[in-house]
Amino acid sequence: MQLFAVFAAATTLIAGSNALFIPRNIHVADFRLFSDEGCYNGNLGVWTVIDDDFKNGECKGLNDSEPKSLSLTDINKGCTVTAYTDEKCTKGKKDFTKGHCYDNKAGWKAWSMKCDYKD
Repeated sequence: MQLFAVFAAATTLIAGSNALFIPRNIHVADFRLFSDEGCYNGNLGVWTVIDDDFKNGECKGLNDSEPKSLSLTDINKGCTVTAYTDEKCTKGKKDFTKGHCYDNKAGWKAWSMKCDYKD
């Protein structure tokens, strides 16, 4: 009888632990947007990029916020983020490096990303 109770408890524990598995999106990068040049005034918040947010080289708009400066705060190894001065990712291309401020008086309009592990 005790063996059955132990077996039932173990089965419940195993079934319960399987239910706890929740697949998570992979965090890829964060960049902070500012409405003024210099990456100090006019903080518009952080744009967080997860794995499902992009395909390599895909042009993504900045939702009409047109920040005047951007700062890459975090990025996974093997990934690069690029910002553009037009909505089609054809003008004003600038690859960002972590920890630097990138100004544009006309405003950044779009971004793209590439990661070595993703195709």
